Amino acid sequence: MNAKDKEFVGSIPTVYDEVLVPLMFQDYARDLATAVVTAAPARVLETAAGTGVVTRELASALPQAQLTATDLNPAMLARAESVQPASATLEWRQADALNLPFEDGSFDALACAFGVMFFPDRHRAFREAVRVLKPSGLFAFTVWDSLEHNPVPRSIVESLHELGQDEAASFLERVPFSLADPPLLTGELETAGFSTVQVRAIEHLSGPTTAAGIARSHLFGTPTNNYLVLDEPDGAELLLASVTTLLTERFGDGEFRLPVSALLVTAVSPSPEHES
Repeated sequence: MNAKDKEFVGSIPTVYDEVLVPLMFQDYARDLATAVVTAAPARVLETAAGTGVVTRELASALPQAQLTATDLNPAMLARAESVQPASATLEWRQADALNLPFEDGSFDALACAFGVMFFPDRHRAFREAVRVLKPSGLFAFTVWDSLEHNPVPRSIVESLHELGQDEAASFLERVPFSLADPPLLTGELETAGFSTVQVRAIEHLSGPTTAAGIARSHLFGTPTNNYLVLDEPDGAELLLASVTTLLTERFGDGEFRLPVSALLVTAVSPSPEHES
């Protein structure tokens, strides 16, 4: 995995939170929080928390629980904490999901929204999840379904290829939309020690958007931005206009909503009986 795949810097945290979250992430944040609530956890860890959309849902749904929300990117955490400040029940902390700075068996549940695709070593990340969870603890996470089932990013990929921005398009193909594989995920989780793995596809409609909104959200609110080839000082705005034009030809110049699809995965950490 290229280092640029994981760099959420510059304008990305703001555009991500203001545009991409309501477009594609908000409903799935509620779904993930609902899954975590079923475990009635007293202590919850969130990895790859980003700008905190799931954290806010967890804080609302579990007001008495102790939440620790982590992310590898300081800029994303800064944005998250500016929206939902730390409190007696919420701690923000920079941490790598592959090397978590917590003792064994520290948490009742672990949540991760659309972060697993960015882990350069999923097996290590899954083993860390097993380690920090209490016996029979819940691991719940989301990954995107394939581009075939997600016309919003698929339209961006096709537009970028048409405009010769192949490296930027390939980021979306290689990383965020690369794990729509339930048997693979189930096998990797079971190898790490989890049991009772369930993978469920969930469809929503995107938030209301426009061609320009889709273009801005994906060009400037994701690491796609790190791969754009801009040959002129105002190249970013020119590319935005070109992509918007292509999307307008496809979707029209008004407001619309499109299907969005993701996989919700839940798994249970080993019990003492299983370990023996």
